[in-house]
Amino acid sequence: MSSITAIAKTKTKSSELHGFLNWLACWLVLPNLPFLPITLMGGPMRAFEIAVCGIVGLLARNLPVWLRRTAFVALLFYLVIVFIAHMFNMSSTMILSVVGLVTDIQPAVSPEYVAGGLLIALSLAAAFWMLQFDASFSDYRLVLAAGAAIIGFAYLDGWISRDTMGSYTRLAPDNAPFTSATQQTGLLELADGRNNVMVVMVEAMGMPTDPQMRERLERIWTRPELAGRFDVTHGKTAFYGSTTSGEMRELCGRWGDYADINEPQPACLPALLAAKGYRTTSYHAFTSDFFDRPRWYPLIGIQHSFFRDDLLGKGASFCPNVFAGACDRDVPKIIGKQLQDQSQPQFIYWLTLNSHLPVIEDARLGTTNCQQLGGRADDDYPVICRMFSVWDDTARAITEMVNQTDFPPTDILIVGDHMPPFTHQKSRLQFDSEHVPWILLKHRDRPGTAITQAQRGSVRPSA
Repeated sequence: MSSITAIAKTKTKSSELHGFLNWLACWLVLPNLPFLPITLMGGPMRAFEIAVCGIVGLLARNLPVWLRRTAFVALLFYLVIVFIAHMFNMSSTMILSVVGLVTDIQPAVSPEYVAGGLLIALSLAAAFWMLQFDASFSDYRLVLAAGAAIIGFAYLDGWISRDTMGSYTRLAPDNAPFTSATQQTGLLELADGRNNVMVVMVEAMGMPTDPQMRERLERIWTRPELAGRFDVTHGKTAFYGSTTSGEMRELCGRWGDYADINEPQPACLPALLAAKGYRTTSYHAFTSDFFDRPRWYPLIGIQHSFFRDDLLGKGASFCPNVFAGACDRDVPKIIGKQLQDQSQPQFIYWLTLNSHLPVIEDARLGTTNCQQLGGRADDDYPVICRMFSVWDDTARAITEMVNQTDFPPTDILIVGDHMPPFTHQKSRLQFDSEHVPWILLKHRDRPGTAITQAQRGSVRPSA
């Protein structure tokens, strides 16, 4: 009898150990596997999400198979949403608001997105197979080992991502002092009814930390051909959040996001200019449905809007990318034609698109054989190089627009929305995690309001 009891205890221990190992694989390894490559490259800290995985696994380990599988699918969906939110400095609720518009995105053109999708599918398939096996254990030593595994995995993730943790999920705290490029440049005061006013928000244009890269960026936007018509000044401003947060910053003079806009906003820049008699128009080369812009743009005072289909219909070329749309380099020609209408002063707001990460290598986008940064940097930072190439084409098109003989006097503010959200740590560290640059092209045809040193903070004239 004692031998039978010993054999039973041995089988129980073996069963418990197998259950623990299955739990470890299903609830710590597999749900976090799709994010491992980006974590190793220095992606956003995921310690909390790893802990959630382990805790959900502990709570679900004795449930029926179908419930465990359901819990795994829900957990993986949560992890993907939170990861995207961290990457792009957005809230999870904002990500959920555009989930139904995924058909407007083309992730298959990006090797990074394809690899991530394959890893998610692999993890899901492996989990569905492994969850049919017992993953229960009750031995207190194994429970302690599970807790230690959760803490160990979370600590390791935090250690790997320690250098870039401050650049993810950058949302404005309640006491954050406000600043913006439109405020620093006194753009509203420049709009005196004699000149047109234009704001160009450049997708993912961050402030380079490397002096040579920063100099290259400045040369892109301050071309010698501009010197005859414009006084050029540079500066930087703090940023929080994603693109739509940048729009709130520059157009409405506050931290926040578009979800806060539910009624007319007379204090926003377009509304103030409309009240001054300006015609207010926006341009964006992506679909109009994304982030609900047709709803809230009119509420902040934008009277007319042109999106992807409108711009393609006006002759713009198509530029492929994960966020595919009209080519930014073709938009200034369309804007220039509108500005020739001198029946009333005009305010133009243009949100660019083509530098949205990841920027793919494609001839139609102008990103093949990229040589923008100089020397080895083009090979060391290929996505940065392609991003600079897109900006270079955009800046060239703006320069061509303003140098047309019939181009009317227009003050142009060019500003970044947020730092580029690279998954590659080395690339991410090439940009300031708190500030974005701006460039003001102030037309010389009439004297404007001077920018004081207190207004502009870190501003210096172009060389």
